[in-house]
Amino acid sequence: MTVEIRIARDDDAEKWDTIISKSPQGTLFHTWNWLKSTEKYSETKLFPIIGMKGSSPVGAFPLFFQKKGPISMVFSPPPHASIPYLGPVLVGNETLIQEKWEKIYADFQEVVEHFINTDLKSNYSSITLGPTLKDPRPFAWSGYTIKPNYDYSVDTSKGIDKLYKSLDYNKRAELKKANEQEMIVEIGSKKEYEKILDLINERYAQQKKILTSSRNYFLDVFKTYKGNMKIFSVIVGGEVVTGIICIQYRDSLYGWVGNSKPKNRISPSPNNLLYWEIVRYAAEHGFKEYTILGAAGNQRLHEFYAARFNPELILRYSAIKKSLLTGSLEKAYIHILKPLRGKIEHVKPLI
Repeated sequence: MTVEIRIARDDDAEKWDTIISKSPQGTLFHTWNWLKSTEKYSETKLFPIIGMKGSSPVGAFPLFFQKKGPISMVFSPPPHASIPYLGPVLVGNETLIQEKWEKIYADFQEVVEHFINTDLKSNYSSITLGPTLKDPRPFAWSGYTIKPNYDYSVDTSKGIDKLYKSLDYNKRAELKKANEQEMIVEIGSKKEYEKILDLINERYAQQKKILTSSRNYFLDVFKTYKGNMKIFSVIVGGEVVTGIICIQYRDSLYGWVGNSKPKNRISPSPNNLLYWEIVRYAAEHGFKEYTILGAAGNQRLHEFYAARFNPELILRYSAIKKSLLTGSLEKAYIHILKPLRGKIEHVKPLI
């Protein structure tokens, strides 16, 4: 019996979330309401695909479609949605032998790929898998280029004492000094949530950048998922100087958005204290890990800030497929349009 797919409707929301909750690959970003918020604010159309084998679901795969001129694009997740990874989720793999699980996975991916090529007529597809889906081969077999991505994660199940002892002397001295200077880390609510967004905007403005995700998008997901969010902020002299919006899902805590550099130089770094107090919170509240999403980066020159606290490196994969047309346009953008745009932005007066 082969895998068949159908597009989930609004009345399938509960069934969809059940599939997500039963899958090791499921994340909060995969849940129905988060996907619908993403669709609303990303200028894309959501195709939430459910895979079925007979009467039993085998997985779910959220795809976001966008068409610009002659280019049809498929994403999971879409750009500028502040979602680090998405991709397919599979159910039942804990009870299946490896051979059967691989076959279902490959069959599901193959039928979704047929939908992407035939129904959506995609010229460009970008899928970013989560770290629990460790096998990108079905995408490679379908012609995708596979690239590694990384996150940093701390095993907070070790306990705070063991984690503290794993820090080097300088880091422990910095944390002690921060406490002596009365830097305070607090857990806030919507007010602090919005303040962290403001700090990010201010930091981006200093760097001549903009926050590409809509503020209304952040407010929308907070309204729906505030029970899954912990907002940590550092208070210095009665003012919030930095903070991180964290997501709690299952038994893990994730650093999602924030950790911006303070406007004025503060020594020792409040970001160091922020990071450590979140690790402490995770360890003391039964979370098995604290992961800073996207903190490791792929560039050698990236400042691996989180590496200072002795985390583990987590590997995940992205899969990209492009036609000859999109490949040519991409090269033109990289070699001609992007440098030209940079020159134009360089002389643009500041407002």
